[in-house]
Amino acid sequence: MVKGYLKGMLVLLTGVCVACGGRKSSKEESVHDSSLISIADSSNAIVVDSITAVADTLHVDAAKLIGKWIQPVAGLDKEMQGFHLRKNGMAASINMYTLVYEKWQLMHDTLLLWNHSEGVRDTSTVVDTTVIKELTDTTLVLFPVKAAEGYTEKYRRLK
Repeated sequence: MVKGYLKGMLVLLTGVCVACGGRKSSKEESVHDSSLISIADSSNAIVVDSITAVADTLHVDAAKLIGKWIQPVAGLDKEMQGFHLRKNGMAASINMYTLVYEKWQLMHDTLLLWNHSEGVRDTSTVVDTTVIKELTDTTLVLFPVKAAEGYTEKYRRLK
């Protein structure tokens, strides 16, 4: 790979030299002729799907999600924010005035939260898709599907 790159650079520099009026020998022409570079044929390449389905590893009881879930506001550890999940599938924001939660749904281990923003130009409805990594009586750990690997959001139940 490095040899091919260096050969290409030498051909480029030799070409610049010729364009500037320099001369090159016929030996250099045959050694650095770019028509001699072989390119692998990829027309028969097989593409393997890189997405692998993983079976649900966490059984989630929707009844355990009902309630108020809060977490510290970033940079303001004494302030809390979160959401309230109700029995009827409705949701509400807690201490978030521009992000308004509307409803929620559980699909296997995935929590869907419909929301929209208020007080901003774009008020379109968005569905936050999060995978539930942990759920106990007091703790909820979510992984937003569009987040970086390893990122999680941790909530605690508000009594």
